[in-house]
Amino acid sequence: MADDGVARSLFLAGLMIVSVFLGVLFFDIQQEGENLAPVIEGDIPPNILVGSIDSVSLKIYDEEMAGLTLVVSLDGIGITDEPDSDGNLVIDISQLGVGSHSLKVIATDSLGQESKWTATFMIQYPDEGYTVIVVSTNEIVVERGNSTALSGVLVHQSMDTCELKWSDGNIDEFSLNLPFDDEGRFDLGFSNIQENLTISIRGTCGTWVDSSELEVLNITVIEPEPIEGCTDPEANNYDEDAE
Repeated sequence: MADDGVARSLFLAGLMIVSVFLGVLFFDIQQEGENLAPVIEGDIPPNILVGSIDSVSLKIYDEEMAGLTLVVSLDGIGITDEPDSDGNLVIDISQLGVGSHSLKVIATDSLGQESKWTATFMIQYPDEGYTVIVVSTNEIVVERGNSTALSGVLVHQSMDTCELKWSDGNIDEFSLNLPFDDEGRFDLGFSNIQENLTISIRGTCGTWVDSSELEVLNITVIEPEPIEGCTDPEANNYDEDAE
């Protein structure tokens, strides 16, 4: 009977040892299972106004940051910026030009687990609106030898960037400056008009991107009405302008 008791005790002791070993093994497996792939987070706006921000930021998480390997590229060109101890990665974009850009990050942890993150964003000029020219009329009729004036308004949200030019020929080949006031008003006068004229007025405005508008005005010359009166130089009521 004593032998049976000893055998039972040894069996129970062995069972406990096996249980403890299995528990430790399970704990180790469970611990290894909690070592997940790196996490990459970023919130880059899809559209960025030129000059509005100088850098973008990402956040990288991993259980073993010291064992993390990063491959970062901007427009296909590798960059060497490293995250800080908290996993914050700041990437300089101040030298990027207007257009589409792509940022890619590959993070690999000590177990070889890999995570990828990609963002595409556009750097663009701010919307400056359109250049608009409003004229009083595009068709003017004037008697030969008389005078007339063209008036109008140049409109743009940044008037200090504007220039206004005019020409009575091909404005692309020859033009003169046309002054305008702070509210964009302008006047262009002509005297002793003897023939038909085609006047082109072009306004160009913009800080980042130029916009322009062209107005074409026609001045048509007509013969003056004949002056009725006496044409006899010997008469008392002779009128030298009469026809």
